[in-house]
Amino acid sequence: MKKAILLPALAAAIISMSSCERNFTCTCVYPNSNIGTTKTNIKAYKRSDAEVHCNSLNKGAQTLGGACAL
Repeated sequence: MKKAILLPALAAAIISMSSCERNFTCTCVYPNSNIGTTKTNIKAYKRSDAEVHCNSLNKGAQTLGGACAL
């Protein structure tokens, strides 16, 4: 009986602990340019990792008078 309860509980714990890669969209707006708006899809496990990537895009966008954000 203990095995019948323990096995599903263990399986549920393993599934809940696994993380999935998610898609985030970094949107860059260039108000004073022909570029307009661009969207870049970023695959990351955590939002903070996607923000790091988007911030690096933002540094490049700022040189053209633009700004990027998730």
